[in-house]
Formats: sequence, structure tokens, C-alpha cells
Amino acid sequence: MRVLVVTAVPAERDAVTRAVGRPPSIRAVPGAEVHRAGPFDVVAGGAGPAAAAAATAFALAAAL
Repeated sequence: MRVLVVTAVPAERDAVTRAVGRPPSIRAVPGAEVHRAGPFDVVAGGAGPAAAAAATAFALAAAL
């Protein structure tokens, strides 16, 4: 099972991936990077609900 985490800024994304304890693999998606660490896919989506929704949609579409 994978867990998608969407943060507002890259510093938050990096903190989440550091907490997993292993270096992330990085995959580019339109407008962002997905950092995969352990069972987590972490995306810095930007501030606000519209930015978070767009980042979530792109990350989910890339997962297929």
C-alpha cells in the first residue's frame, strides 16, 4: 500500500521524507516532483486548496 502526502512547500516535503529514514527516489510529474520514501509518496503542492487539489490529481494520475 502507498500513502500520498501533499505538503505546501518543499521544506515540509523534505522533512516527511527524512522522517522515514531512507533517501527518497524522485520522479517528475507535471508541475512537481514526487519523492518516494518507504511507503510514502510525498509532493510539495503549494499553498491553498486549489494548489493542493491540482498536485494531488497530478500525483495520482502519475501513479497509474
